[in-house]
Amino acid sequence: MKKKTAVVKHHYPLKYEGNLILFILSILLFFPIAIVLAMKNGAFIRNDKYYAFSYHGSYGWLIFWTLILFPIAIILVLINGVDVVEEKRMTR
Repeated sequence: MKKKTAVVKHHYPLKYEGNLILFILSILLFFPIAIVLAMKNGAFIRNDKYYAFSYHGSYGWLIFWTLILFPIAIILVLINGVDVVEEKRMTR
């Protein structure tokens, strides 16, 4: 007699699609860069929808100013603006 086993799929509330090693190193070494990377490559899941940030400026300049002087990076985000993008999650 074969026993049926259920496949359980876990969905975590956060999703990161970038380089995970670089993200973890930036958390440990310089946290403001981790914030920028999370904004660029991250998303969070709520009620079967993905929510991600979309920055309107250049991520190169944002990372540069985050390394040099973090308050200027905050000013760049405020000037250029950030949108919250909502996508419906695909279910199988």
